[in-house]
Amino acid sequence: MRSLSKFVLAVACSGIPLGLAADQRDAGVVLRAVRFYRADQDRTRVKGLVQIPLSFLQPAGQGGQATYIVAVRVADSTGLALYQQTWQSHANPVGDANAYTVEIVDFAVAPGKYRFEVAVEDSVSGKKLNTATDLQALSDSSVASDLLIAPEMRLATANDTVPRPGEFRTGNNLVTATARVLLTPLRATVFYLLEAYAEREAEGTLSVAVRDSVGGTTTKTQALPVKVTAGGSVLKGQLDLTGLPPGNYTMIADLKLGGRTIQRSADFTMAGLSETLAKDAARREVERVGDEGYFADMSDAELQDAEEPLRYIAEPRELAAWSPKLSTDAKRRFLVSFWKERDPTPGTDKNERREAYYGAVDYANKTFKEGGRNAVSGWRSDRGRIYAKNGAPDEVFRRQQEGRAPPYEVWSYAKGKGYYYIFADRSGFGAYTLIHSNDLKETGLPGWNEILGGPAVADAGRFLGLDLSTSSRF
Repeated sequence: MRSLSKFVLAVACSGIPLGLAADQRDAGVVLRAVRFYRADQDRTRVKGLVQIPLSFLQPAGQGGQATYIVAVRVADSTGLALYQQTWQSHANPVGDANAYTVEIVDFAVAPGKYRFEVAVEDSVSGKKLNTATDLQALSDSSVASDLLIAPEMRLATANDTVPRPGEFRTGNNLVTATARVLLTPLRATVFYLLEAYAEREAEGTLSVAVRDSVGGTTTKTQALPVKVTAGGSVLKGQLDLTGLPPGNYTMIADLKLGGRTIQRSADFTMAGLSETLAKDAARREVERVGDEGYFADMSDAELQDAEEPLRYIAEPRELAAWSPKLSTDAKRRFLVSFWKERDPTPGTDKNERREAYYGAVDYANKTFKEGGRNAVSGWRSDRGRIYAKNGAPDEVFRRQQEGRAPPYEVWSYAKGKGYYYIFADRSGFGAYTLIHSNDLKETGLPGWNEILGGPAVADAGRFLGLDLSTSSRF
């Protein structure tokens, strides 16, 4: 029955618009069924959006994932079950009481009346939530689909065709999945989509209005001319609702086509400013812990900067898909995927490996920057590279210029394979070059021991507990 794929979204309520129930204190499942007519099959395609509160789910152990079971049933007017399906999903609970995850269900029905039922069971606690809605299938006399509204909607392009987590695709549009849209003063734009149907080419008008909970009209657009091709067309747009007071609202699309008038509606909520700001700050703190949140707010240039140090730890094949010409979203997805594969504790929000690596790169930038005529960023220097790859050395031996020996440093690592690295400042301007190491992945300099001279080589050897006088490896 789920003929298309399922996506899951688990995000905290904040400046990012989310779908919530009209009464945000209601911890139940929110269900929205959006109908689209397919004349070639005389079927109604139903997009079911099932919104599950994360507060309902109990993780398996501290910091673990939550597991839940979703059961869907579609019955006709006599109660006969036409479709039944059950599946298991996972989500990472977060601290916000309004956070949710979304399951997306696709099915098709013939003309008639139906009952769409959903049950959700938490695998740990055994608690259950149930919801249902009645459906009337569309027909060849239908003028329009249901009104689909979303906090974000974008056009699929040749380089961006795959829905992100929490999105689904309808036609050439990628839509953020939510059963009930929540707008905020920080993100006050609502996107809408309506399919219009006609046997032959037709012209008409479309206007959109917003009504409050007592039926008063707060916003209404002008009736704009629309042209529908034979078979049907997609009508879409967006509405900036900045300044709309907090509360529950209904968006109504008024379509006049071929001498007929039809209205389609969808409910949404506008949050208050103070609540939004508080939750936005909390969300950013929570989301930044995860890989998606870490890269979420980075600009294209910042994403490029985040990719460049990966050359130290990535296999060449892993970076083959990266290109500066990628879209910003594609770069973000690449980095998220790269670090998820290296997460030592999958199933938790925190990625210790990513945090440690970028922390080391940041330290290298602050500590090992090389000045002079050819300035080098800290992480690009030899010391910065070794620090980024291996972290802080266990012991460091430093000497300023003595005799013929330039200033030099010896780094020793007790962990792992016990690597050591010898750097020398041959320039006199703080540009330390790696001249010798027992790390086979690094390249030193020929005649490194002559660069330091006998006494310095002996001092370095005593620090390491090795006889370096016979070591000729570069």
